[in-house]
Amino acid sequence: MQPFREVFWNIEHQLLFYSLAGLAGALFVYGFYRRWRFWRSGWPERREGGFDAGLVLRRLLLGSGIFRGDPLGGLMHAAILWGFVLLFLGTLLSTIDHRLEHFLRGEVYRVYAWTLDAAGLALLGGIALAYLRRYAIKRGRMETALLRDHAALLLLAFIAISGFLAEGLRLRAAPPPWPEPAPVGVWIAQVSGLSAPDAAGAHRLWWWLHALASLALVAYFPFSKFVHVVAAGANLALAGLRSSSFLPLAEREALRADFSRRHHLMFDACTQCDRCTSVCPSHLARESLAPRRLLDAAGDFARRKAGYGFWPRRPASAPAKSEAVPGEQVWLCTTCGHCQDECPSAISPLDVIRELRTARIESGEAVPENLQAMLESVYKFKNPWQGAKGRRLDWAAGIDLPVLGEGAAAERCFYVGCTFAYDTRLQQVPRAAVSLFRAAELPFGVLGKAEVCCGEFIRGVGEDGLFTELAGVNAAAFAEQGVREIVTACPHGFHAFRNEYRRLSPAPAERAVRHLAELLAEAIAAGRLPLAGGVERTVTFHDPCFLGRRSGVYEAPRAVLRAIPGLRLVEMPRSRENSFCCGGGGGRMWVEASEGERMAEQRLREAAATGAELVVTACPFCFSNLEDAVKTAGYEGRIAVQDLTELVAECLPGAAPAEKGA
Repeated sequence: MQPFREVFWNIEHQLLFYSLAGLAGALFVYGFYRRWRFWRSGWPERREGGFDAGLVLRRLLLGSGIFRGDPLGGLMHAAILWGFVLLFLGTLLSTIDHRLEHFLRGEVYRVYAWTLDAAGLALLGGIALAYLRRYAIKRGRMETALLRDHAALLLLAFIAISGFLAEGLRLRAAPPPWPEPAPVGVWIAQVSGLSAPDAAGAHRLWWWLHALASLALVAYFPFSKFVHVVAAGANLALAGLRSSSFLPLAEREALRADFSRRHHLMFDACTQCDRCTSVCPSHLARESLAPRRLLDAAGDFARRKAGYGFWPRRPASAPAKSEAVPGEQVWLCTTCGHCQDECPSAISPLDVIRELRTARIESGEAVPENLQAMLESVYKFKNPWQGAKGRRLDWAAGIDLPVLGEGAAAERCFYVGCTFAYDTRLQQVPRAAVSLFRAAELPFGVLGKAEVCCGEFIRGVGEDGLFTELAGVNAAAFAEQGVREIVTACPHGFHAFRNEYRRLSPAPAERAVRHLAELLAEAIAAGRLPLAGGVERTVTFHDPCFLGRRSGVYEAPRAVLRAIPGLRLVEMPRSRENSFCCGGGGGRMWVEASEGERMAEQRLREAAATGAELVVTACPFCFSNLEDAVKTAGYEGRIAVQDLTELVAECLPGAAPAEKGA
């Protein structure tokens, strides 16, 4: 006789079971309908691009994002996910076998039974790992909600255990005439010690407990933490779509929504795993920002506002969006993007933070004074440093500079940027850039006094109206002068021109956008920029967030440094995509935290530990923060900070070599 399993052996009242199954299925459908209504209640983003099926496969099904940097967490996730999926598929196949086609026979049944036992053990092992990580490895770093975190896992554990007990008691009560291919069930049958009648009675009890728990899980699924499996999959699929334009505020208000549909999806995709917080530079500097908590608070606000719950009920009155997350933490984000890169589900806390900032800017409430002054300066003077418009070319005093529209024409525009133009210490950088353009015989021109702020910080703090105005002025100037390539030494301008301007409606004409480090690397590789050396020092490179993580440029500045004779390049432990933010992005140049320590000081200590004598960067804000940290952290005379452009210019033939420690 071929081995098989009788589905309802020893079980009466099958109609009751199917009635309860129908009720559980109805609650499942209703629950997802309520979730769908919540997701759709956000305002629609205009996006372009394609769905990234590969990302969903790697991150959701294979757990690649979790395994990266957390092998134990990846193993836990894989064990729970695939244990659950295989047990669910096993139940589905059993139903098909019972109601439609009897195919679970012979060798097919042997594989089926063994696989389900293995899946149950994997599920229990994954749950054990989850508790080990939460209460031992990550003790004190994870917040636990009784219903949200315990109910889901304990219900899964009970389903697996009760299933094993029901299986073992069945084998004890009615041993089959063939070797049973279910090792766990066989072991339970052997150790139970019950008589056949007692085992049959116990089997009936545990079968119903297992069935009721399984049906409860089906009904509870869309209302539980488990919904993140669906939400995370959808969010990962949408990760390949780029926001193509801003949705005007009037359209958002007409929809009575505070966040986008993608934001609502992200709120439900978040499992509160804490990975975003663990890499947040603000949090690591002991400031009050914790991206995980902020997402949780914003998600709770959005659900209350949308009336999400078992019964649909919109509140008669609700707090304003500007009050969704209280305190200063919305201003502490440096927009470095590390949280988004670290998240296995591609959730972007910084997108949510930007929306919260926009609400505060619009309401005018709880906006830091220095930030307000910066915005006023940009509005009046078209730069954040209150520099007179007529002084934008002061950095070029004594230089015969080709100004586009004033007797010069070129397809390549060197966009200088506000900080390089007005900060007297940093004015040496654009001067050095001019010498490099000329040494490499690269034609260029500048906009001169027609240049205005790129607006990256303005966009980052949520002032979309002012950002759109600035972008329009710059785009019109580029178009008027026939510019086809924009080169900038500032990663923030680089990011704005390449990634943000294209989302305006209507979007300005596409132009090549490059950071100066990329241009220098190409010129050196082509032999157009010979370097004489003179830098006999150990150097480490600090990756600016907006050049590296936000724009993907890591190798070009390192290629330039390696081309300098005599220079020895060493890497900090946190480099490239894992680089630690200096604390200057996202408007933080104008926001001081009420607690914590300076991020730049943490970064400088890390640089000093490598034995480097010189920290090189390629961003004006990184330079300013790190140079200040040299003084505040007590490293004067031991380590110096320099911009990449200035260092390379000093290595040109005939240039005076930099003095050690200068």
